[in-house]
Amino acid sequence: MTVVTAEVPNRPLTLDDVTRIAAADPDHRFELSEGNLLIMPPGTWRHQKISGLLFTWFLTHGYPDQVNVAPGVRTAADDLNGRIPDLVVTTEPIADEIVWLPPDKVALAIEIVSKGSERMDRWLKPVEYAEAGIPLFWRVEPDDTVVQFRLDGNRYGEYGSVPLKDLLDGDVPNLS
Repeated sequence: MTVVTAEVPNRPLTLDDVTRIAAADPDHRFELSEGNLLIMPPGTWRHQKISGLLFTWFLTHGYPDQVNVAPGVRTAADDLNGRIPDLVVTTEPIADEIVWLPPDKVALAIEIVSKGSERMDRWLKPVEYAEAGIPLFWRVEPDDTVVQFRLDGNRYGEYGSVPLKDLLDGDVPNLS
């Protein structure tokens, strides 16, 4: 199996490079950390199911033009850092042509923890999202608990924890 069919430059990569590489290899998801390419396989069935449930919940509860699955998000002012949260709710509708969202347009980033992504989803991504100024971060744990965090300075503080089923049975909380 070929992982990347696009030519990869011999230098730190940029978000434009990653966009080009992803276009040549639709079977993987790509993120960028300090110019280093990170390659992830598609999500598991559980992962994709939870992502779909959350997407539908936001879509049908007042965020039809502000929720998307696995969008690119810039995580620094430079062009060397970008992540792909499992789900994002934006502060306003976004133009269809945007590939890498500016972090100030992201109201909530959600990560679904799966085998192989534990450290990234629990420790690395929350730090990057917080430093980028994303106000809210939710993490869905393997036991389907949704742990909710709010930005406090340049780090997140936990403000809630709820079973996914209970979350989906209720209304979408205020995201501002």
